[in-house]
Amino acid sequence: MENRHGSPRSPRNQGAIEKNPLAEVTSILIFALSIFSLCALLTYHPNDPSLFSNAKGPAMNACGRVGAYISSGFLQWFGMGSFLVPAALFFISASIHKREGWVRVLGTIGGMTVSVISLTVFLTLQWKYWPYSGTLLLTGGAFGAWISELLLRQFNSLGSSLVSLVIFFTALALSTPLSVARIGATILRVLWVLTWKTTRLTATYLVYFIGIVAMRTAHATGDFVQRLIEGAVRRARERAELWKALPPETAEDKKGTIGTEAVCMKATPEDKPVIDVESSPIAPEAAPPAVSEAPNALPELEPAEQLNLKLAKEPTILLRQASKNSNSEAPAAQESDIVTKAAGKLARIVRRKGQWKLPTVEFLRKPPKIESSIDRERLLSNSMILKQKFADFGIEGEVTAVRPGPVITLYEFKPGPGVKVSKIAALADDLSMALSAQSVRILAPLPGKAVVGIEIPSEHRETVYLREFLQNADFFGSKHVIPVAMGKDIGGQTYLSDLSRMPHLLCAGQTGAGKSVFMNGLICSLLYRFTPDELRMILVDPKFIEFRAYQDMPHLLLPVVDDPKHASLALKWAVREMDRRYRILAKIGARNLATFNQKVEEMGADVVHDLLFSEENSEGPQPTSGNDWLEAFEPDEGGAPRVGKLPYVVVIIDELADLMMTARKEVEISIARLAQKARAAGIHLVAATQRPSTDVVTGLIKANLPSRVSFQLASYIDSKTILDRAGAERLLGQGDMLFIPPGISQTVRLHGAFVDDDEITKITAFLKSQGKPSYREEILLAEDEENSEDGMESDDNDEMFEEAVELVKRAGHASASFLQRHLKIGYNRAARMIETMESRGIVGPADGARPRDVLMR
Repeated sequence: MENRHGSPRSPRNQGAIEKNPLAEVTSILIFALSIFSLCALLTYHPNDPSLFSNAKGPAMNACGRVGAYISSGFLQWFGMGSFLVPAALFFISASIHKREGWVRVLGTIGGMTVSVISLTVFLTLQWKYWPYSGTLLLTGGAFGAWISELLLRQFNSLGSSLVSLVIFFTALALSTPLSVARIGATILRVLWVLTWKTTRLTATYLVYFIGIVAMRTAHATGDFVQRLIEGAVRRARERAELWKALPPETAEDKKGTIGTEAVCMKATPEDKPVIDVESSPIAPEAAPPAVSEAPNALPELEPAEQLNLKLAKEPTILLRQASKNSNSEAPAAQESDIVTKAAGKLARIVRRKGQWKLPTVEFLRKPPKIESSIDRERLLSNSMILKQKFADFGIEGEVTAVRPGPVITLYEFKPGPGVKVSKIAALADDLSMALSAQSVRILAPLPGKAVVGIEIPSEHRETVYLREFLQNADFFGSKHVIPVAMGKDIGGQTYLSDLSRMPHLLCAGQTGAGKSVFMNGLICSLLYRFTPDELRMILVDPKFIEFRAYQDMPHLLLPVVDDPKHASLALKWAVREMDRRYRILAKIGARNLATFNQKVEEMGADVVHDLLFSEENSEGPQPTSGNDWLEAFEPDEGGAPRVGKLPYVVVIIDELADLMMTARKEVEISIARLAQKARAAGIHLVAATQRPSTDVVTGLIKANLPSRVSFQLASYIDSKTILDRAGAERLLGQGDMLFIPPGISQTVRLHGAFVDDDEITKITAFLKSQGKPSYREEILLAEDEENSEDGMESDDNDEMFEEAVELVKRAGHASASFLQRHLKIGYNRAARMIETMESRGIVGPADGARPRDVLMR
């Protein structure tokens, strides 16, 4: 072997090296430790077992549990400076391998230790924490944090950084063969090259960008000038043609005509499918003012021109749906056909009802004949404002369509690619301010379309009248079993819903939002469609004033209920009636009330009567589980159940909050049971409240009332409670509502029909004139009577027993229904009296459904 000067080493030295294998082994072990520690640091995982945690399970570190312990210890002590430890071990291994002597080796070890510690200090001063492998670590570890605090007390931040950096490079230069000057020169050379190339690349792209912008600006300016010239030439040509077409009249008449016709021609371009909106004709006496205003009429074309320039594509104004059922005067032949069809169906219904007659539409107010007027320029202006406002917030897109309606106008905005819908939905307040609108509601996205719907209040709001719904042929058709006039949609179409499909309705709205008017419209819809034989109602009015006009109406099962305790009893009766009807449907084999009534009509009441009593024996009715379902049928004059069609029962509650405050548990349970089962029995519930809080509209009630209506509410929280989403807080009031139809999760915006007190008075007076109501006052007594029976030892002590005996003796027959109807008592109590009379020999045994004979007179 040769030495450093090229001469071969002496055999003496060579033998000395071979006789010291400890250096070779130490060098190899330290080098292996360097590689091992580097792999452990690179595959560190915070969930591995370590000296500082009690984590269990296998280690995910590539070097196993030992690697996990080493990496966690290094990172906790030295932070990100731990990655210098493998390099330090490498230099120590190289120093031992070169046989530089133990003094030199110890110097390398000390220098690398100082380098590691100074680096951790510098890193701590620059960055407090550093993310690594899914966790945040102290950048310089515990050593770096402790020593940096000592330096900061003496040198502050800048001085401490310089001191740590100087110590690092000094220790590195003394302990390794690396040259700091050479390293610095290399770094500067690399930085210079990167800076030069970056500057050249930036300058190249900047020149290219400036050229592109200049070219596009030139093209846009040329197009703009060309459009201005073409517009001026076109207007001049139109004026010339109009001048030639005019008869030889005075110059004043010519000027006035030119100004008016020019505006009309520009407002309706031929290339758009827009329905013509004609302005009212100018009266002869208005011609002189038109002369003075003619010079100002022509410049009004400029806003339209500006809109056409700023909007890439002019939005389509869709008026077809709005004009179909709008308040504007329809052709006489079309209106006559609608009224004739409705009147024909109404006449057939009246003939089928028997003694009862339904009210006519003459009791309702006719919609005023208002000429439809759509301000096309305003719609285009709003479209431009929407586009500009969205552009201010970095949202590109176009307004593709505009749908004017009776109360609101829907703008369809198609955003550009990459725009998040949630970003658009958050701009409702900004758009409301930009358009000076009362409220703006954003549907992001519009159901079934790749656009965003923006609902803005119309400039002129129209009133929706109930008569428009009753003149609709669908109201008296067979499409809906229990039709209800809900309102008009945003396009002006009449919207009918079926209460039998809902089958229950929950309504909420703050004071003055139109909730009570909607409830009156719902009741009037039922009165126009059903007679008292087909539908009965229970009206609950805790406020004493809302349903007072319906008092003594023949459709009522009870006088208008204003006592919360009586309302609770009425709901309990509805639950019992539901159970009774289900037992009747089970005996007949009908799935719902409509099927049962159809069987009664097809088979006849006598056949149904025989089917119901085919399994009855002669032992008489059982008070609790026998034939108490007979109460579902109205008794005849003799007290026997009159088997026939069962009417629908609708329970309407005007204010649910008051009932929940007085009898919360009973009301909640009754409503839940009715909502779960009463649909097939023909019993439907409509509950309204002006306080939709969670203690009123509980989770149990909401879960069983999927169909809901919300009018304007005070806050987002109230809207979330009633609709499970926002939106009701942005309604306009006065009948503006959101409706969740049956079977649909999306809301439908409607505008409720207006019914005033005078119309309600005429309708109820007409119905009251045909007969008095057949109240079932035992509904409110049933609970008290059942409770009194529990403490009654014998009917001999019943204070009404003697009166019952005298009653059956005078009548000559006896039955539980007969006593129930005449004595106003519960069925169970009446049945016990009949059994007592039978045991005493006053009446005979039961004979099916026929009344018992009186044996003792």
